[in-house]
Amino acid sequence: MKILKKLVIGLIILLIGLALSGATYQWLAERSDRQNFPAPGSLYSIDGLQLHLDCRGTGSPVVILEAGLTSGSLSWDLVHDPIAVFTRVCAYDRPGLDWSEPMDHPAGAEEVADRLHRLLNAAEVSGPRILVGMSAGGVYVREFYRRHPDNVVGMILVDSSHEQQGMRLPQPEGEQTFRRMLALCTWLQPLGVVRAFNVLDGQLSQYEIPADLRARLSARMNQSHTCAVIQDETTGFATEVRDMEPPASLGSLPLVVLSQGKKPEANEQFGITEAFAIAQFAQWQIMQQELVALSSNSRHLVAERSGHVIQFEQPELVIQAVATMVTALRSH
Repeated sequence: MKILKKLVIGLIILLIGLALSGATYQWLAERSDRQNFPAPGSLYSIDGLQLHLDCRGTGSPVVILEAGLTSGSLSWDLVHDPIAVFTRVCAYDRPGLDWSEPMDHPAGAEEVADRLHRLLNAAEVSGPRILVGMSAGGVYVREFYRRHPDNVVGMILVDSSHEQQGMRLPQPEGEQTFRRMLALCTWLQPLGVVRAFNVLDGQLSQYEIPADLRARLSARMNQSHTCAVIQDETTGFATEVRDMEPPASLGSLPLVVLSQGKKPEANEQFGITEAFAIAQFAQWQIMQQELVALSSNSRHLVAERSGHVIQFEQPELVIQAVATMVTALRSH
């Protein structure tokens, strides 16, 4: 019994030592990332949090970029500067993403919209605005327009989510497994395990993006709180895509809907077969058409060579859509 007791104590001491070593490794790596990749924009105190807003260029109307679920301002990197050539453009980070401080609860669309409104006011980003929302960001910008319509003169949806997709899209069988893995990730990430084994970096391998952008994205994804933020964002957004009512009308607001067009493929990592992907894609396209119908002044564009993240795969289409809308609005 004494030998067994000593073995248990030794194992506990070993585990504590490994945890401390991992936490130290994570802390040092994060400190290095902060030094190597400082925030490109400015930080503003909103709701007791330091939120990052990165505005570039000059001109009106100003373009506001709302990223997709669990993504921040870096997801717009390939279109940010090109848009800044012809007008002012602002990308920001929701709490816990990229350079913004994390918070301690999931947020619904109303909270996201109101916080963005306060951030823009604090940064004195005034005048006419074009809202650009990608994926979940499409739901968030529609909520922003519903709650704060003043000065919104146009909207661009980049493969936007739909307020009813949670009930209408086929759900993958591996969803519960994903949620359990994510919960485990929240415990292991502060101990350096997620970073050491490049667990999250694999998401970037499917995109042909510049090495410097890949390095910055990796640094932000490997923060100690990232998995917890992904869990909260996913939880908060899930309540926004099970509406009984369809998305609210946008009236005659100038609207561009940019949708993915690349043939869907199987994804073994998430247990998605080719048949499942095709069925999901077909329903997604129906919902994209419904988004086009939200305004009497709309256009539908299809990114034939892109999957969901069009701003990575065909960034020129996003840039052109924004440029065309800016030109049209200025002419009027």
